[in-house]
Amino acid sequence: MLRKSFFIFALLLMAIFPVCGQEKGVFWKISGNGLPSSSYLFGTIHLICEQDFAMSGQVIEKLAESKALVLEIDMDDPALRMALMSNIYNEDGQKITDYLSEEEYQEIKSFLKERTGMDMDMLKTMRPMVLMSLIYPNLLECDTRAFENELMALAKSEDIEIVGLESVEDQLSLFDLIPLEEQYRSFYTYADNLEKGKEEFRKLIASYREEDISALLDLVSESPEYRDYKDVLLDQRNQNWIDPMESLMKSGSMFFAVGAGHLAGDTGLIQLLKREGYSVERLYL
Repeated sequence: MLRKSFFIFALLLMAIFPVCGQEKGVFWKISGNGLPSSSYLFGTIHLICEQDFAMSGQVIEKLAESKALVLEIDMDDPALRMALMSNIYNEDGQKITDYLSEEEYQEIKSFLKERTGMDMDMLKTMRPMVLMSLIYPNLLECDTRAFENELMALAKSEDIEIVGLESVEDQLSLFDLIPLEEQYRSFYTYADNLEKGKEEFRKLIASYREEDISALLDLVSESPEYRDYKDVLLDQRNQNWIDPMESLMKSGSMFFAVGAGHLAGDTGLIQLLKREGYSVERLYL
């Protein structure tokens, strides 16, 4: 009898306080709290194999009805390319060889030459995040698509404005908070154990297809480049986005598209918006 009572009590607790790991859904409607019309929040995965890519008709429909497509940064900004080009290399000339042993560096050099055809000796002062971007295609080993690119193409076809929640300088400055040694170590770890990286990507894509945003948050939070800096790279950015999101939504229907890792958890956008008084309702794809 006692065991049965405890079981019923546990079920009640689960109903009242939803278990974080059960949070699912990559597409959400934001309404209430005085908004003139509903807005939408879509969690993306920045890079995915073409065979795994799918754009729901409901997503296309709601984007077409929106006043603007709001990405993490305005990827349609003509100044974006120049900003990125000016941030490819370490500002003070630090080199990867300052942080890796000669043996480790030679491993990286051979790996990069074999996988990309690039000579690491010419890239010694390149920022770790840029080096990481060079090996991402090797983690997926497939033709890739990017949700942001597809959404921008749809927005342009409907003459919908594209804006960003933060500037590219804001986004790049986050990496300055992480010691270069740790960033280069993370890059070396990925390159040195590519099979592990591939497995992590497979799990990431599988979780995304299942719309398991809690699992996505766990995977992102435990990845080498995020593990010790989740508060800076995810939590604080989520909080920083709330004010501009509110301001934009007051002017009409907005379609927000950000990395799906930003949605779940107590400090994710869904819970933050609810705390501000909005109704956030999952839309099933």
